[in-house]
Amino acid sequence: MSVQSKAWPLGGGIDLISPTLSVGKGRALLAQNYECDIAGRFQRMDGYTLYDGSSSPAVVPGSGPVRGVHVYKGDVYACRDSADGTDGVMYKSSSSGWELVMMMKPGGTYEFRNHNFTGHTGREMMFGVDGVNSAFQWDGITYTQIETGMTTDAPNHLAVHKNHLFLSFEGGSLQHSGVGDPTSFSLVTGAAELGMGSEITAIRSLQNNVLAVMTEGKVSFLYGSSSSNWDLREYKTSSGAIAQTLVQVEADLYFYNGDDVASLAATQVFSDFESASISAFVKPFIASRSAEVVGAVAHKDKNQYRLFFNDKSVLVSTIVNRQVVGHTTWKLSHTPSYLTEGYMGCTDGSVMGMDAGTSFNGGEIQSFLRLPFNDLGSPHMDKRFRKAHLQLDTGSTATFNYVADYGFGKGGQTAKEVQVYGGGGFWGIATWGQFAWDGAFVADAELPLNSTAKNISLMIGHKSATDVPFTLDSVRLSHTMRGFDR
Repeated sequence: MSVQSKAWPLGGGIDLISPTLSVGKGRALLAQNYECDIAGRFQRMDGYTLYDGSSSPAVVPGSGPVRGVHVYKGDVYACRDSADGTDGVMYKSSSSGWELVMMMKPGGTYEFRNHNFTGHTGREMMFGVDGVNSAFQWDGITYTQIETGMTTDAPNHLAVHKNHLFLSFEGGSLQHSGVGDPTSFSLVTGAAELGMGSEITAIRSLQNNVLAVMTEGKVSFLYGSSSSNWDLREYKTSSGAIAQTLVQVEADLYFYNGDDVASLAATQVFSDFESASISAFVKPFIASRSAEVVGAVAHKDKNQYRLFFNDKSVLVSTIVNRQVVGHTTWKLSHTPSYLTEGYMGCTDGSVMGMDAGTSFNGGEIQSFLRLPFNDLGSPHMDKRFRKAHLQLDTGSTATFNYVADYGFGKGGQTAKEVQVYGGGGFWGIATWGQFAWDGAFVADAELPLNSTAKNISLMIGHKSATDVPFTLDSVRLSHTMRGFDR
């Protein structure tokens, strides 16, 4: 019989719930240390590097995990307990490393916001809370505590909305400052308190029109512009948000509720919202880690929601025009303790600059892509598999471990190490000095096959600390049809 060939594009992320032969042939059963680009294709993740602002970075001085990281006026701030554990210390990055900024009581988990309450240029302040100390403001020179009058004045979450500073306290108390004055919590200046009925886990101003207030068991929205016309509406009582997981991607909010990653999208009139779960295909992955959540962060340029766990795993969801184009997972070398866009604080005191470099701070990135078993549309017919081709975009030479499993793993295995050569570019399009004159525009990794089975599954492994990220495009299989299973 003649040799036939079938090809299909790769993309769409992982699917952990569909029956084996129902998984979309371009999707994956495992995509570790990959991310989906905005077209849904599988791209090996970028690396991360140790950061403190200097050319020879070191960890944040002190003991225990990094408890907060924030960017203000171009500087990175990091919080960690002192070496003896008696103080909480904030540092600022500099060309000479971490510089001491202020000291507080230890043990907090920090949240920050930058905002200019005055309307004058150059007056943006950094505001922070940590659940242990009073709220504070910082202008780069002066540290000022914000006193609210609470008996236990230790807010744990904050937001800026309608030019008010909002703070939450244990017991479900939501309070805000006077309009335009974040240091005043007096009724005379328009400050007020709202009771939520359960512990608040997150506050976020959505495009400065509505304030989303998350608690352990419900979602509420605050409409209006001041204490004279606030309208608090309870939206959903079936689930709330886990602390540190509420982030904004494009115009919508995404959060982890302990069961699913959910979205809150504003309707066209912006007076109501609709919610949906976006994590059905990866439910087994997050369900087994519900008690291990560290936090979430958005990557605006990549349209990603990233949910981090303390077992070093990460769920990466790429969202374009409110649609998930794919989920993948990461397995890091460092244990995260705090997330902010662009940076990851770790349990060993390090602050890592994310999406930087080709390694895990010098260590190898190991990536695996496992494709579902594919019967090529003929589940009851044997096929003689002869050759597999993987097409990919790569910026340099890369070595892959290429494995084929046959017949649901019962029909043997073919494995080979292959080297591919990429880096090609088009004149006038590629950046000068960043492509090879004789490099392929699309590289091809070939795996000779020699087995008969009803289906086949391919796995692509890669390990390197120096290879630049690559994108997997498509797979092509050459085969010969055999007889029916009788």
